[in-house]
Amino acid sequence: MTHIDRLYDSLAAGAADLHTAQPPLVTRAEQLGNPTEPVSPEHTNEEVRALFARHEAQETVAVVEEGRPIGLINRNTFMEHYARPFARDVFGRKSCIAFMDKSPVVVDRDTPIETLVKIAVEAGTRVLQDGFITTAHGQYLGLGTGYGLMKAMSDIEAEKTRQLLSSISYASLIQRSHLAESDRVLRAHLPDHGLLWQPRDVVGGDAYFFRHTPGGLLGCVFDCTGHGVPGAFMTLIALSFLEQAIDPANPAVDPGATLSAMNRYIKRVLQQRASEDDALAEKESSDGLDAALFLLAPDGRSVQFASARLTLVVAHEGSEEVLLVDGDKAGIGYADTPDDQAWTTQQVPLARHSMLLIPTDGVIDQIGGPKHIAHGKRRLVQFLAERRGTSARALCADFAEHFTQWQGSQRRRDDVSLLAFRTSAEALA
Repeated sequence: MTHIDRLYDSLAAGAADLHTAQPPLVTRAEQLGNPTEPVSPEHTNEEVRALFARHEAQETVAVVEEGRPIGLINRNTFMEHYARPFARDVFGRKSCIAFMDKSPVVVDRDTPIETLVKIAVEAGTRVLQDGFITTAHGQYLGLGTGYGLMKAMSDIEAEKTRQLLSSISYASLIQRSHLAESDRVLRAHLPDHGLLWQPRDVVGGDAYFFRHTPGGLLGCVFDCTGHGVPGAFMTLIALSFLEQAIDPANPAVDPGATLSAMNRYIKRVLQQRASEDDALAEKESSDGLDAALFLLAPDGRSVQFASARLTLVVAHEGSEEVLLVDGDKAGIGYADTPDDQAWTTQQVPLARHSMLLIPTDGVIDQIGGPKHIAHGKRRLVQFLAERRGTSARALCADFAEHFTQWQGSQRRRDDVSLLAFRTSAEALA
């Protein structure tokens, strides 16, 4: 069974869990209405007082005339007026309409809860205190309470949140499944490596791709537009391209040409073209990614490197200098990136033992430190220089701790990824 087969089995199990029977939600006003016995204008205030005395839990009573609601009597309001001196003598035998609210909130039984909430907000605090009347074709059905309405809306929002979190969890499962083969390749063919991959949310716009080819280990680290679910969808588009475009049996993969092909693919999939009409251009999408793609020679003594805006950081054995290999300035797939944009493949010689880092913008741009400024490349270079003798795995673990301390109380701005690996002919399988 392939990892894709396992993915779909997991998704099927997740879908079954999503549809597990849940308590029915209250979605319409009718479900909140209790068929409480109303009174009519013929009922006296004394009769209403007696009704409230018999039903101590009842807070309101509807006043109905020929089946149609005309008012609502609130227990507290009624008792406040009726308890005044001589009120019982003056109003006791008079119609109960004297103390009723003549403009209660009345809704049809099919009114959605969301609509009822809007009506309640417009009515002010009356619905919370008095509740509302439900009807069918204008005829009285029952009374609903403000508490019942709040609980129903709370349950609806909780269910929406549950479904959203479930969907995001499945999106994370899909994204991680696409990365599983790359994790296996890294473990098998690049033993001394460290990979810090921290989506800002459950899913994110950073991802990676590794395959072993006769020409060496091919790797790609990329940072897509956005984060969260939108960013994750972009990573799936990029990963889908790489899975189709990279033939593990091909010994001659050109990193720059591969980025150019990715650019054309993403622009075609997303239908992104530059527009001469500025007003139209503002409405069109312009999504893409920054990416670093490399082919590490089997002997570990050189790497072919092409990049869209991401930097390769190299520390050679026996040298105090840390080399920064910058990428081309054009991003991949964006509307203003030409279809025929070309990315340069650079040949970078390596020492017998070299440490290489590839960070995404989430590392470089994170605000933190005592001055609340961006982390920047300079601090990353200094960090590497101070730990050039450690393993890549240890360096990556140390950087994760350093980065957390750097961020401090600042919010995480973006997804964070950092690939670190050490080369040597003995280590490369």
